Amino acid sequence: MNKVVLKTALITIAALAAAALIVFAMWLVISPQTMATSCEKTGNYSFAVTCADLRYKYTGDISDLARCAEDGILSGKDEHILSYCEKLTTHEEFGKICAVKDEALSGGIYGEHTGEYKAYIFGNLAAAQYRAGDIDKAVASSKAGGELAYLKPVIEISERADKLAAEKFLTALENEEKTERIKNLIDILEKIA
Repeated sequence: MNKVVLKTALITIAALAAAALIVFAMWLVISPQTMATSCEKTGNYSFAVTCADLRYKYTGDISDLARCAEDGILSGKDEHILSYCEKLTTHEEFGKICAVKDEALSGGIYGEHTGEYKAYIFGNLAAAQYRAGDIDKAVASSKAGGELAYLKPVIEISERADKLAAEKFLTALENEEKTERIKNLIDILEKIA
């Protein structure tokens, strides 16, 4: 009698688990954007990237690719950052999505909004490239992103006290317009180099 009850309980649990997996898989395939949103709300950005990527494959829309890049950055995983940020920055509609995102910032993170999204994407890409050991690509990405894009990689260089990277970034920064922010970044890097 106990064996029958135990078998029935195990079969019921297995059936419920299988049903849950089927619902989960169907939800992912049918509506990856809602799955991505759910993952973002719970802080599971690594899986949100997977869902957003599936949505991007369905639509080919730049806003879905931007979501992949943003979730990749929030996941903290360099492979996601490198993959999706590079795809985004080379997309023909990158300038358009930057304008849309900057407008959505409504006043901006740094007191202005023009160029912030571009700097955010390029800055995180540059930092990931630096961590991957490609300093030249990191410098190029920072330069492409503008003044604000230098912040994240310079912080990383400063934390690691990386003399070689500091010298390469110093060379790049010396060719930029000498705003107060650029002067401060140069000061930080000169202490390392």
